[in-house]
This record gives sequence, structure tokens and C-alpha cells, in this order.
Amino acid sequence: MTVYFLSCVPAALRLNGTYAGVIDGFTRRTEAEDGSPLFVEAVPSDNRMGANFLLDDNFISSPPQFAGVYKLGGDVLVHVKSYLYKDMSVHMLCQTHFCGHLVTLCRQGGVMLCIERADGQITLRELNEDFASATMRDGQVNGKEVLCIYSQDWLAIVSAGGELVFCNPVKSYSLGDMLGVTVQFSTCAGCVGECNYSYDGQKFTLTSGRTVETRPVADSVKHFAFFESVLTRGDSAAYLCGELKPRAGQLASYLGDFVDVVVPPQKFYERTGENRAAGLVYAEASNLFRVRFFAADMVGGLVENIREIEY
Repeated sequence: MTVYFLSCVPAALRLNGTYAGVIDGFTRRTEAEDGSPLFVEAVPSDNRMGANFLLDDNFISSPPQFAGVYKLGGDVLVHVKSYLYKDMSVHMLCQTHFCGHLVTLCRQGGVMLCIERADGQITLRELNEDFASATMRDGQVNGKEVLCIYSQDWLAIVSAGGELVFCNPVKSYSLGDMLGVTVQFSTCAGCVGECNYSYDGQKFTLTSGRTVETRPVADSVKHFAFFESVLTRGDSAAYLCGELKPRAGQLASYLGDFVDVVVPPQKFYERTGENRAAGLVYAEASNLFRVRFFAADMVGGLVENIREIEY
């Protein structure tokens, strides 16, 4: 079995006690014996604690919160997506009173949102590390009070009832009769999503959205851009040949509810020889994903057939 490793920050990797190099945002691979547990240590280069775990069937089937596991046929990719800071004391990042509640953003190992409600109940929620630089401001959506906690790439919203009712990556947002957000997708075509949400005081509901491409796509990655257009609900018909264009609306149901598009590992190309393939990521459980591979046969820069590739 081939095991691939990714890390949210550069980290030294040890396998069964032996130094195996540095892992970061580019995949590193090792060969592991099937059924034999592998002791893994990832030690970050900054002031965070290392992550260590036994990579076995239990870890793969039920990953901990700090890691994402991706099944690649008979192989596995492990993404260490967060590390705790060594300083476990509480550091306040920002705080405000809102509708009788005390809302605090602090760091204790990770970034935590603490809501002390007016009725005395306390809610503690771990947020993405990007919220470490967030600011708070109150406002209204559809005439109802909200507290916005905004960083450069994420937005969280607390309701007047003291509940976390929205938490998503956004590039910018606006308040009014509706919540408007723009989302910058990491895609070949630089897709930007523009979405509007209605609000009833308890939940946000997506009411409209559109996706626009902001840059041209090279022919060598057009198959990735095609699958990404399906994922982001963009104009996927623009990538289809004339015969398939009328069936563009069926693509989402045909490909299923995938959550990401990834580059296949080198081993996939070596085994299959497919150069126009992409990995579609499907969520199976919390932090557990399965990757299925699809090839897009193209003629004249347009997709004329879509095939799933066994790997």
C-alpha cells in the first residue's frame, strides 16, 4: 500500500522512528505493508506541538479531528490539517457584548469561539485557524440582529439567540435584506461565486448564486477546469461538445455529490496512462473521503465523453 502525506505547515516526518523527510503542501509518499500499523510523527517547524498517531485500520476508518484521510483505491492519503500550539494558556483575540451575550474569540491551543449566553449557558466551538486575525461587528440581515466574525477568508455569524448560524469561507460579504457573499474558489479558471442567503433569525438559506470564471484556461488543464465547473455550479456546458451540451444539467447527478477536484497521484498515471483524468473527492464520514477517478475525453478542446477509471 502506498501512503501519501500532506501537512498544513512544513513538518518533519518520522515513520516508525526513522526520519523520512519534510512534508508540506506537496504530497510525499512511502510504501507500507498492508495490515501492518505504521507509527507516524509529524513535527512542525514553528511553535506548534507535533502530531503522532498509529496509522492502522482504525485510524483510516475513523480519523481524528486534526487529520483528513483520503482513500485512493487500495492506497491512502493522510492530510495533517491542524496542530495545537504549545502554549495552552488562554489568550483573548477579540470580545464583544451582543444582544445580552458575551462573545469571545480566543486561542487555547487552537482558535476557540466562546458564547456566554444571556441565560447563562456557555457554548464553545473550535474555529479555523484563519479566524486568529478576525474582527467582530454587529449588523442586521432582513431586520434581524447578527454578529459577524470576519477574517480575510472566512465569515462566522452569531444569531441574536446566541447560536453560531453561519461559518463558511468567503472573500467579502454584505448585509441588508439578505446576506451577500463572494467566494474565491481555488480552480484553474479562478472561479468566483456570488451567493445570496435569506435569513429568518435562526438559519440562512441559499436563494441564488452564480459562478464566473476570471481567467482563461490552458488546454493541458481543461479537463480539470471542466470538473471544477461542475463542482462550483459554473457554466460546465461551455466545456462540452455540441452533442453533450443539452445534457449539461445532468452532470451533477451523474458525477454525484463530490466536494473537491484533485490531481491524481503519479502512481495512477503510471498504472492507467490516462492523461485527461481528475480525482473527484466524496465525503464518507467526518474527516474521511473517497477519491474516484474520471477521465474526460476531449476533441478540439471540448469534452465528448466522461469515463470512470478503476484504480
